[in-house]
Amino acid sequence: MWQSGCVCGLVQGPSLPQMAQRGPAREHRPPGGRSLPKLPRADSLEKAARPGMAAVWQQVLAVDASIITPLRYNAYRTPTFPQFRTQYIRRRSQLLRENAKAGHEPAVRRQYLKLRAQLLGQRYGPLSEPGSFRAYSNSVVRSSRTTLDRMEDFDEDPRSLGARGHRRSISRGSYQLQAQMNRVIYDERTPGSVVPTSVAEASRAMAGDTSLSENYAFAGMYHVFDQHVDEAVPKVQFANDDRHLLACCSLDGSISVCQLVPAPPVVLRVLRGHSRGVSDFAWSLSNDVLVSTSLDATMRIWATEDGRCIREIPDPDGAELLCCTFQPVNNNLTVVGNGKHNVHVMNISTGKKVKGGSSKLTGRVLALSFDSPGHILWAGDDRGSVFSFLFDMATGKLTKAKRLVVHEGSSITSISARSWISREARDPSLLINACINKLLLYRVVDNEGTLQLKRSFPIEQSLHPIRSIFCPLMSFRQGACVVTGSEDMCVYFFDVERATRAIVNKLQGHSAAVLDVSFNCDESLLASSDAGGMVIVWRREQK
Repeated sequence: MWQSGCVCGLVQGPSLPQMAQRGPAREHRPPGGRSLPKLPRADSLEKAARPGMAAVWQQVLAVDASIITPLRYNAYRTPTFPQFRTQYIRRRSQLLRENAKAGHEPAVRRQYLKLRAQLLGQRYGPLSEPGSFRAYSNSVVRSSRTTLDRMEDFDEDPRSLGARGHRRSISRGSYQLQAQMNRVIYDERTPGSVVPTSVAEASRAMAGDTSLSENYAFAGMYHVFDQHVDEAVPKVQFANDDRHLLACCSLDGSISVCQLVPAPPVVLRVLRGHSRGVSDFAWSLSNDVLVSTSLDATMRIWATEDGRCIREIPDPDGAELLCCTFQPVNNNLTVVGNGKHNVHVMNISTGKKVKGGSSKLTGRVLALSFDSPGHILWAGDDRGSVFSFLFDMATGKLTKAKRLVVHEGSSITSISARSWISREARDPSLLINACINKLLLYRVVDNEGTLQLKRSFPIEQSLHPIRSIFCPLMSFRQGACVVTGSEDMCVYFFDVERATRAIVNKLQGHSAAVLDVSFNCDESLLASSDAGGMVIVWRREQK
């Protein structure tokens, strides 16, 4: 493990995995050979500061976390080890906790903290918010085990890999703690400061000085795709972290991959092979693969670069396949839902069903969604039930956890999960369409996926498989939007925090029920598809 004085070692010298296996660095010299002021050795200070360290190690950790920000740290990352910052802070916390068990004079502890802050401040720049240091320190203390050791954080240590090479979580976070941590971090930031999320800066750049309504003022049509006219397009989706690559599937049995830039937008390729309508598809994280499900009882794996079908996998039950989703951490695994009420975890490399990765619902499985770490899977059926499953990261096994009857006999047509919507909506949440003329927003209250209704929004949906989404960027402004299709041929934007007049925007232009909506990564474009086969790409209004 590395010691506190080794921060400059992050800039040059051995990689962090190597440093984790060695003793503390003996020399700290920044790039260019410029020497830092002579300071006491960090390891000797930590040994000297043992008694009462329980009160100060949290502050030291807060200094580390606040000065070595993600933006500054990115410059020193190695592409093959994206979790370096998390590993550093976690091991730092472990070291400080261990040394807190012994004791020394309080003055030494204060001196150590001062020197630590000076050293890091000279190397990385001063604390961005000196006045909020104590509050930020407290927030880091309370959130350290839920933020840094959450289930989505993985070490590159071989011990964190399962028998088949799948990653497994180091620890499993609690959704109650996640929600509490979200509130603490927000409440203890200085007024007007940006929510500390990985997309806050992108959100700031997107929003500028505009209001929430202006942020989502999509008005003009950027392009209209009509290659699937006369057959419904149940799914449209932009590629991951991409502004201009778009795909849509149709009940005519094909999938289109479209490119929006350079102008004019074009259909790059059409993926053909399914003998019946394509019900759903999903992009892999790297966008090099598409997986699709069809009413012909097969799923297909496509190479997006050339459009060839890599593999065709029949449904284990020989039933219509109605939905699919990639496991977010391990894209080798895909979950599908079929017309015989079953959910199956499929290994797309082998084309086989994962042992223990199947479960039965009360009806035809129409919607699937993972939480972002991939630990909880929600599945909705055509009898109004939403089931939560615990997903074993090492084996792919599903364990049924909870069941919620949203509305008896009403189809659950869409489920979307989000851990944090905005600075106001700080709870892990689920967005559900259920054919009851309402869009439903649920709060996730525990780590078994239990749901509690937060609020609903009026839309027209009683028959069609309408889908909805959270906006991809979490705005640092007040409010947060969700977007949904509707059977009245409109696209609706709702502010989840407005008690009244929640509609932020309404797009009109479709001539049939709007089935699905999708944002590109920076929210500059929105795509919507309808039951008549039309796909409209909307452009944000330019100010």
